[in-house]
Amino acid sequence: MRHQLISTICSVILLTGTALAGEMTGSLTIASGPNALAKLKLERMNDPGAEREILKVRVTLSQVRDIKGYGFLLEYDAAKYEFVEARELADNLLNSGSNRKTLFMNSNRTPGQLEIGAVNIDGNGVSGEGGLVDLVFRLSVKTSSSDFQVSESVLVGLDGAVEPLTHVEIGDLRPLPDAYGLDRNAPNPFNPSTLIGYQLPEASRVRLVVYNLLGQEVRVLVNEKIEAGYFTTTWDGTDRLGRRVASGVYLYRIQAGSFSAVQRMLLLK
Repeated sequence: MRHQLISTICSVILLTGTALAGEMTGSLTIASGPNALAKLKLERMNDPGAEREILKVRVTLSQVRDIKGYGFLLEYDAAKYEFVEARELADNLLNSGSNRKTLFMNSNRTPGQLEIGAVNIDGNGVSGEGGLVDLVFRLSVKTSSSDFQVSESVLVGLDGAVEPLTHVEIGDLRPLPDAYGLDRNAPNPFNPSTLIGYQLPEASRVRLVVYNLLGQEVRVLVNEKIEAGYFTTTWDGTDRLGRRVASGVYLYRIQAGSFSAVQRMLLLK
């Protein structure tokens, strides 16, 4: 059975004169529809003025067609996070900068469960992508994306049909790093590819290069300006021409602003 908040959203649609696909009996009938590629995404807001113990998460929708509502159930570790509030964005996707009115609902009756939903009550649908709501939590430990899970989510079409939202992405919810860093690659030794992680406390021009032990440049992995955060890149054991390199020890060096660091890695065949 679907949760009460999602049922409430559908009841609002009925009250505004739009019929649902399926029958409203003890539970909702969920129909397939035109939003098979739609995605719900949760990502941390990088707010430099925020307290370190505050986690702000922005929820967005993308690739939607003719929707007038949404609902989802977010489950989280109540021992680590305290829900503070849900703030619907003033210029959210459902009103899309117009004067459309939305009925926004949220519920946190059960610890560790947050139900969020909204319905455009003027009969108009929207398409495209945009933000929905900001969720604010107070945390007592280091944040991990695995502490959060969207277990149910639906979209409400312009005709009132309720369809499942199957694509959900939870981004990196860790706070911004305090300092630059270059991680050891993993796996190491490796064959045929390995991941290299690095951290940026502020937006920086990043150059990450693989060298052989003679100091010769083998492959430029990153050469661009990147926003603050945690990142990974892959080296597939090839040079700049796409040729497989020989087994052996290689160096990789990062230059980001005034920060520079070097690590070693071993390619085995």
